[in-house]
Amino acid sequence: MKKRELFLVVLFCLGLPVFAQSVSGTLPEPEPSEAANTGSFVLLQNRFGGITITGYKGSEKVLVIPETIGGLPVTIIGNKAFYRKDISVVTIPETVVTIEPMAFAENQLQSADIPGCASIGYEAFAGNQLSSLVLAERLSSIGPRAFINNKLSAITLPPKITNIGKDAFAGNPLSSITVGENRNLFTSQGFEPSFVNYYVGTGRKAGVYIKAERIWSLREEKDP
Repeated sequence: MKKRELFLVVLFCLGLPVFAQSVSGTLPEPEPSEAANTGSFVLLQNRFGGITITGYKGSEKVLVIPETIGGLPVTIIGNKAFYRKDISVVTIPETVVTIEPMAFAENQLQSADIPGCASIGYEAFAGNQLSSLVLAERLSSIGPRAFINNKLSAITLPPKITNIGKDAFAGNPLSSITVGENRNLFTSQGFEPSFVNYYVGTGRKAGVYIKAERIWSLREEKDP
């Protein structure tokens, strides 16, 4: 047996670490400084050349999702990745562009800042305790029931959003909805009929819509 072949056999017998395969190849090994923060995540390198977090094996209630793992950006939070993990606080980096269905559903989150996300999937944050929500300006799509059954009383819709799925904000005590000059915004399924009727009746004007005693009104308009 040649020396090189013997060397490889010895490495195999010693248990050389094996990393998950994906559509793009071998998942990079986390840097030493990342190891403590990423060891509880289940990872996959996605077809866009970034990292998808597909699961969570940890028990931390305060969670920080890193911007990069193994030198690659974390771009997708996968389907049910953090479903029912009793998480109370999560920091989502701007590198994350997609949050898939039920990714953070049924936790104890009280606030969510989603700075870079363009798409939020079905029931992604359903069944939490959200009373504060900050959405990225680039956000274009919110899936059905994405924020159902939370405690949101006020939201600001990003200027580029064009699709809001059915019952996206159902089960929230909304009394303030801020919208921009976006006449392509489709709202008839995402919000209660009384808001939709008033919003459409005003000519879909930009401004802050306020509900008092079940009646909506346009408090002010933004500058064009």
